[in-house]
Amino acid sequence: MSQDRLTCPYCDRTFDLDQVEAADLFRERNDLAAKLGKAWWIANEYVDCFRRQRAGRISLKKRARILREVVKLWESGVFEFDGKRYRAGQGAILAGFQAVCNRDMTGLENHNYLKRVLMGGAERLSAEGLTAREEQDREQTRLFGRDPGQKGTGGEEALAPAEIRRRAHGFLKEIP
Repeated sequence: MSQDRLTCPYCDRTFDLDQVEAADLFRERNDLAAKLGKAWWIANEYVDCFRRQRAGRISLKKRARILREVVKLWESGVFEFDGKRYRAGQGAILAGFQAVCNRDMTGLENHNYLKRVLMGGAERLSAEGLTAREEQDREQTRLFGRDPGQKGTGGEEALAPAEIRRRAHGFLKEIP
């Protein structure tokens, strides 16, 4: 504990700066718990996996830092692993927390184990943050001026760019 003490100008009571910091961290922890909602209990259990030993403790500062990272993942669903970006839904993230906690692990130093678990159900993202399907839909909209799956003017299904090239190549071969 630090020896820094403050005196309240209103009541003349003295207290440690560490007490003020701890109160702020508890408030922040409550805010993070509210953001996690139904996932709070399993996320809190996941944070316990960062203990060095099974009966060890985690400082409030470290717990708050890890919870901030967990909330960021929970809210965005986006994570990076091996230089590639992925997106996972909250259901997959919840299942990932559960899988890590079921392993009864201790001594985690980062979120890489969780990320490996999440990669099974995650979609890879492009540099623009789009999944492969979203990029394909955007490209079709750009090429054909309509939404993917929308019927063409004659009632035909819209073709993918690769199919258009394949058919055009086949047509050119048939010309004598």
